[in-house]
Amino acid sequence: MKNLINRYSGKFYIALLLVGVLISCEKIAEIKSGIPLVSFEIPQVTVETKSGLYIVKLKLSTPATKEMVIKIAFSGTAVEDEHFAIESKEIKVAAGLQEALIPITILDENIWDENLEIRVLLSPGAEYVIDPKVNPEIKIKLTKEIVYPVLSFDMEGSTLHTNPFNGETLTFKLKLDKELNADSQVSLSFESDLTIGGDFMINGGNSNLFTIPKGVTSHTFEVKINKKDNGGFNKNLKITINPVVSKTFTISSEKSSFTLEVSDPLVDLTPMLKTAALLGGAGHQIYQEIKGADGAWSGRVALNSSPNTIKKNYLRTHRNLSFISAFGCNSNTTGGDVLRLAEILNFATTDTVIADYGAGKTSRFFSPSDSLIRFIADKKNTLKGTVSTVNQKFTAKLVVKADWETGANAAKQWHVDSKATSGIISASTYPTFATIEIELVKIEGTFDFTGDIPEIIFDAWFKSSSPYFMRFYPATLAKVIEGELHKVSYRFYPR
Repeated sequence: MKNLINRYSGKFYIALLLVGVLISCEKIAEIKSGIPLVSFEIPQVTVETKSGLYIVKLKLSTPATKEMVIKIAFSGTAVEDEHFAIESKEIKVAAGLQEALIPITILDENIWDENLEIRVLLSPGAEYVIDPKVNPEIKIKLTKEIVYPVLSFDMEGSTLHTNPFNGETLTFKLKLDKELNADSQVSLSFESDLTIGGDFMINGGNSNLFTIPKGVTSHTFEVKINKKDNGGFNKNLKITINPVVSKTFTISSEKSSFTLEVSDPLVDLTPMLKTAALLGGAGHQIYQEIKGADGAWSGRVALNSSPNTIKKNYLRTHRNLSFISAFGCNSNTTGGDVLRLAEILNFATTDTVIADYGAGKTSRFFSPSDSLIRFIADKKNTLKGTVSTVNQKFTAKLVVKADWETGANAAKQWHVDSKATSGIISASTYPTFATIEIELVKIEGTFDFTGDIPEIIFDAWFKSSSPYFMRFYPATLAKVIEGELHKVSYRFYPR
């Protein structure tokens, strides 16, 4: 029995060996019959990304007997169409050829990571054979010396000044030492107790982020300071630039931040205030002139003025005091407000006058007019700068000249009424025939207290719907009409 088993076992092994030989011969015959073995030329390579193109070579064990198509696939850490591009994943090999070329375009401008890898693999096909032991894939390692663009502020110095009263929009310039390869976000950080949205805006909004487009070497962003009328205000806003994604650009170590000084220095008005006030009133005397038609300053008068300690950086004039002519301290002249609106109206002696209630002789006033001119220092120089104002409206009551002047000086009707109402115009019952309103739209000018004669020079624009407005404006004084606005030029200097 044992011999019988051994005899049959031997025959089985021989048969199995014959089958294996037949199969191997069949595979070899199949390859020899025209089905080539396909493999990559090399299993691995390192490629510099800046080369822009790498050609992968495929080898065939025998020349193609007819045109054939080899299929390939991709994997790895590199992403197709982001880090590399391929025209087709089916490579055609013409009859008679024994190799194929696969061009791979490397998208260098999108590569920020080091050591990305592209794996190219052969996919099965009916026209060729793949041997897992003979380079069925190639690993392409992409290397790049990462030198990021450097972003910095492109501005002179490291500080900039703005006065919050002006509500300026400031443009900050940035530069890159080379073009960005991709759209890149910038984040702004701030060191200050000033708040975005409350005290300032970035590019018209409340976001501290903005994008610099690829392909540029410069960019700008805007900082809008919200208008603030607060004399003596002084804050610093330190702005620092940062990348949102670290692999797009780096920041200059020397020019990564910029400090914006946001201050409204208190202007020293003492150079204007040298002579004691008129009629023993508060403040000091200053001269005022209006530009004449011949270009010269004319019509000089003096008025009482002082700094406005409450509103700060405003020139205050004192109501209920006469404008006294420099040529006659006791003459009854028009006046009562810093812009001399009463004199501009120049009512004829047989026409009407402007009613006021106070102790100063036959003065004529508008109400209110105690704080008109706003001083804005030239950066930190409090002796030079510009003057401005806020939009203001002034009203006055018109009475008949004959009624106004009735009676002896102390017994004139306006004076009696003034005493009865304690000088409060709104409480007066004195008969009037009209009320005039004049709007001071704006003033623009400069002040300079550094010369031998300190002076303030500005243009003022007025408008009014009253038929009495500037009806008898003196021909000797210059005036420019711009639509509904009337522009008059003024000069002030100390007495």
